[in-house]
Amino acid sequence: MESNNRIKNIISIFVPLIIAMLLQALVVFVDIVAIFINNMLSDEKTAASKSIETIMSQDYTQPMNQAAISAIQFLLYILIFGIWYYKIEKPSFKEGFFGIIKPPIIIFLIISGIASQFLVDGVLALVRPVFRSAFKNYDELLSVVTGASRSWLMLLAVFLFAPIAEEMLFRGLILTYAKRCMPVSLAIALQALLFGVYHGNIIQGTYAFLLGLLLGMLVTKTDNIVAAIILHTAINLSILIVPSGLFGKTTAAILTIVISAVILTICIYFILFKNNKKQEI
Repeated sequence: MESNNRIKNIISIFVPLIIAMLLQALVVFVDIVAIFINNMLSDEKTAASKSIETIMSQDYTQPMNQAAISAIQFLLYILIFGIWYYKIEKPSFKEGFFGIIKPPIIIFLIISGIASQFLVDGVLALVRPVFRSAFKNYDELLSVVTGASRSWLMLLAVFLFAPIAEEMLFRGLILTYAKRCMPVSLAIALQALLFGVYHGNIIQGTYAFLLGLLLGMLVTKTDNIVAAIILHTAINLSILIVPSGLFGKTTAAILTIVISAVILTICIYFILFKNNKKQEI
């Protein structure tokens, strides 16, 4: 019986991620079909005669369309994975949410998020000259996101919906199932690895893995996914405040890395070890 439960939990680790990928594919498919039908019904001859290749290269890549896809995808994640997580964990809002969400903790979480973003950007600035080819896909991705982020919908998707959705998926469902069938430290490492792979490119995937470790430890120590959502949101929002020219010189990048690492360490130590411990890692 115990063996069957273990196998069931191992399978359950990957089921939410598979469902997430299927939802993403479904949203993209419906979007393309909707664009195609809209062009077919258009009164403009040039619009009605567009090929699928033209639709993909023009209409599909429009910033507002990309923003809509992202927003719908993450809202579906929040709805489906949020209900799923609530059913298997049944978190207490009184003891859970209000137990961690206190002004000092919120401040430390926000500072940790900002420090994390500065640290990541500093490290990326140092390694970029060595791995220029690896940064190509990463830069293209950032270019798409940056162009689309001018819309309010993309801002909501990236800075609000995405942190909630991804925390429900990875630190909610995947981490919960993983802890049921393996040591906690291995469960944290596995969900972080899947979080890195989920991002789809080596550069973003590498730092997503490291941040996944941090977020996994945070949820495990506090037993509260809301703390991870706040930290994740702070990290994403920090993209808007990191000066683009800060890392022009190696010395500046190194100094930023050191200062950010010190600040992050102090904040995380306070959050993880000066609070009530819920689980040992």
